[in-house]
This record gives sequence, C-alpha cells and structure tokens, in this order.
Amino acid sequence: MKTTFKLLCLASVLATSAWASIAHADELADIKSRGTLVCGVLSTLPPFGFQDPNTREVVGYDVDFCKGVAKQLGVKPELKVMSLDSRIPELTQGRVDILAAVLGYNAQRAQQVEYSKAYFVSQQVMAAKATSPLKHRDDLAGKRVSTIKGSSNIPVIERVLPTAQLVSYDDGPSAFMALVQNKVDGFVLSETLMRRFIEKLGPNANQISVLTPAVGIEYWGLGLKKGEPKLLEAVNTALDNMEKSGESQQIFEKWLGEKSSLKMARTFKTAQIPTN
Repeated sequence: MKTTFKLLCLASVLATSAWASIAHADELADIKSRGTLVCGVLSTLPPFGFQDPNTREVVGYDVDFCKGVAKQLGVKPELKVMSLDSRIPELTQGRVDILAAVLGYNAQRAQQVEYSKAYFVSQQVMAAKATSPLKHRDDLAGKRVSTIKGSSNIPVIERVLPTAQLVSYDDGPSAFMALVQNKVDGFVLSETLMRRFIEKLGPNANQISVLTPAVGIEYWGLGLKKGEPKLLEAVNTALDNMEKSGESQQIFEKWLGEKSSLKMARTFKTAQIPTN
C-alpha cells in the first residue's frame, strides 16, 4: 500500500512539473494575457536608448522597435532600463520578456539567448587619437584598447587582434573618454555609436580618427529566452510586418537617417541573422 501511495505521489509531482513546463514554454500567451511586453532597454547609448533631456523619458531606435513589436502583438510596451552587462541575466531570469538593447549576435551569446531576425546591421570599427602613429586597425596589436563590459565587440577583438590588451568600462561614455584622455591607445565600438561619440566632441572632433579596415560586421537581434518558439515566431512576424509597412525604415530615418545628425543610409532589410 505504501509503495502504491509513493508511486501516486511521484506521478502527481511529475504531472505537475510537466504542466508547469508546458505553461512556462508559452510565454507569448502570458504576455497577451498580461497585456504588456516588458522590454529591456538601455539609457546611455544614443541614438539607440537614452534619456530625453526634456521629457526624462527613455527614447531611441531600440525603444521604437520595442514599441513597434508590442503594437504588432496587441499589447502595451513596458520599458525596463538596464546596463549592458546585466542584459542577458535579466532576460534569462525572467525579469524582462525581450531585449531591445544593442544585442549584437555572437555564437557565445546565442548559447544563452534566442535571437530574432536582424533589425539593425552595423560595422564594428576601432578609433585612435589622430595625433598618434596608429593609422591602421592592425596597428593596435599589443596596444591597450577600451571596450564596454558585456559588449559583443570583445570576442571580435579577441579573434581579430588577439594580442590587444582589453580594458573594459561600465559604459560607452567611460570607454570613449579613456581614449580621449590617453588612458588607452584605441577604442572599439559600433560605427554608428563611435561617430556619435566623436560628434559630441564638437570642435575637438578631429582629435579622433576611425581606423580602417573595419573589425567586422555585426547583426543586432532582439533577445528572447530559449525554449519559447511561439514568442520567437510572433516577434519575427512582427519585425517582418514592420519592414513591409515601412515602419522599420521610418524608425531608421528618425534616428539615423539623412535628417538626423548621423546622416546614414539604410543598406539592410530585416532578415535572418547569418550564423556561419
């Protein structure tokens, strides 16, 4: 009788565990039931995520994509500001539903999170002081190069310039100022953000040179937890719809296009991230 009771208890536990697993695996249903999409965003990297000095609201390219996806899902966006270093832990621990936070693709990250289709494509570049003898990307071999903690640039540099001495900072402004103040010899970042930092120097912008060739091309995707196929499909469908309607192009023009200070041209479309 005791054996039968134990078996019944074990069956009950297994059934409960299986049901919990199934329920957890359908985060899309949870989001729609709740009526909100909780997006992890940044607040220190304009034009992708930053605090508007007038309204104090967090705005930017990534924020608009979060809002666009939420609208496609029929829910309201809820923004949660985080640091670059905390993005993936916040997602994997369930504190946010999705990351819209300059999440560049790399193989190591892809083992931890699921990537949506690419909603932004960026060249990764290195910069140095214009007065230094460093004129070519490879001149930074063996030199001190500043990076941002948790940045996808780190494995790229480790592969392209394995002898570079990486010095990581908590955020982009600190890493950039390390170069300006001669604490490091170079700085690596997305070209878009790099040129934005240089622009902020105003009349002293010519003190910093962007080196060639580029370090590589980086594809940014929205980050989701592993094991959520329905949510991934819904987010990719949302991005496809935003591309077809022209909303993705409008977001690009607003923050990066000819009418912005960066005056960039959009040379990519929403597409699967190449993983080779």
